[in-house]
Amino acid sequence: MFWRFTRKILFSFDPEIAHAFGAFYLKLRGFFTQGRSKPVRWTARKATEFAGFTLDSPVGVAAGFDKNGTVVLGLKSLGFGYIEVGSVTLRPQSGNPRPRLFRVPEAEALVNRMGFNSHGAAVVAERLTDLRAMAPIHFPIGLNIGKNRDTPLEKAGDDYARCLEILYGVADYLVINLSSPNTPGLTNLQEAAYLQPLLRQVRETRDKCSRSLPGQLRPLFLKLSPDLTEEARKTAVETAVNEGFGLIASNTSRRRDFPVLKGIDSHELTEEGGLSGAPLREEAVKHLKEIRALVGPKPTVISVGGLGGREDAQARLDAGANLLQVYTEFVYRGPSYPLKLARELARP
Repeated sequence: MFWRFTRKILFSFDPEIAHAFGAFYLKLRGFFTQGRSKPVRWTARKATEFAGFTLDSPVGVAAGFDKNGTVVLGLKSLGFGYIEVGSVTLRPQSGNPRPRLFRVPEAEALVNRMGFNSHGAAVVAERLTDLRAMAPIHFPIGLNIGKNRDTPLEKAGDDYARCLEILYGVADYLVINLSSPNTPGLTNLQEAAYLQPLLRQVRETRDKCSRSLPGQLRPLFLKLSPDLTEEARKTAVETAVNEGFGLIASNTSRRRDFPVLKGIDSHELTEEGGLSGAPLREEAVKHLKEIRALVGPKPTVISVGGLGGREDAQARLDAGANLLQVYTEFVYRGPSYPLKLARELARP
């Protein structure tokens, strides 16, 4: 009841302003809690291991919510198992002009064309270094990396490699984002001609960085677009796995032809940008099953896209997801959502 009232107030503001209010609350919460949340009692059978940690929950925050690592502890205190920061670009950039974030409440969806607004890798690395010095971190922090808007596609690998070098020491895992629809030409990097050389360059950079931190080989992930054709998805998945990457499926979508959107007359759906939330749920599960069947049991697969309640989350884990991520549903369901979901998933 309290969240319904609070959400009504927040939703009366522009989405980015409302997000700033939420971030302020999370900064305060993080300061006072130091990331501690109420315990979730997992059985040994259900406990999840990831990036050297035993997680409190298999549900993490997807990249995009905390772009610059400013509210990590606040988010953890709500009951998330792990936090993914980003997307972080090598150099600071402001992203696309406002307005660039839109709500579609009728569909529990968002449309965004943020455009990788980022403080830059050096600033984020310094911030997370300070965070790790200030508080013991007992959960994974992932860094999601994107290229700068003005970096040519043929030089994109250098952006990702340099970004990884700067962020390696403060990350527990790293994600290569080639699938955001809001940076011109970025999704072209998922094509075979670009993908394999880029992923190899990133992996070799990771291996070089790990030699200076013995015993700390950070897992790498490729975040896929839901808009790939079946053949292109197969190529991207096989290329990533062959280079030693795990997979995150999937990012936001340019499409507006999802069945649940039929009959919804919303100006926000005509806005350019990536659609996220409940409309992507059915295809997210479909793509998860396809990917797991393709790669077998070993590679780590993280499912994201319209994550709902316990039934949906458990179905994805049963279908082969090792971990789950959420963003839009968290915005709509409020701060109690991650802990409630973690407790429901922990039930025998």
